[in-house]
Amino acid sequence: MFYYVILAATALAFVLCRALLKSRVGYFWLAIREDEQAARAVGIDTFRYKMAAVVISAVVTSFAGVFYAFFYNNLFPEQVFNISRSIEMILGPIVGGIGTLFGPILGAFVLTGLAETLNTALGALGLDFPGAKQVFYGICLLLVVVALPEGVWPWLARRVGVGERRQ
Repeated sequence: MFYYVILAATALAFVLCRALLKSRVGYFWLAIREDEQAARAVGIDTFRYKMAAVVISAVVTSFAGVFYAFFYNNLFPEQVFNISRSIEMILGPIVGGIGTLFGPILGAFVLTGLAETLNTALGALGLDFPGAKQVFYGICLLLVVVALPEGVWPWLARRVGVGERRQ
């Protein structure tokens, strides 16, 4: 039951983000990202729209924190504020493709699946390598930055012909 709630919340956040990016506010954010001074020159209140982005991000992140706390039944600082957790959160969008909606989701699925496969393979071989996940994440980051600087999703979208526009 809990997984359905998580899935519904994720879908709702995705739909909200997609609607915001396709609205006037999304185009204002795009203009601010590309050239803040030019956006200000055409009359966009950059402070207001940047503050709205921070508030929306905080709301979505707070819901994610609530689900995380509910799932684990606690919030220990060494578990939540661990450097490995921070790296995992940042690496998903980088690998998947920053500036896309599907990129972070794809990056999280790819990294989680490959890291768990690595842990299973090392466990089957009887090897105990505590930093294996971090080394693996570093190799993935290097490969993506060198081979696919835009990320996996834009490359995959071009190959398949989906054509998601980069936001």
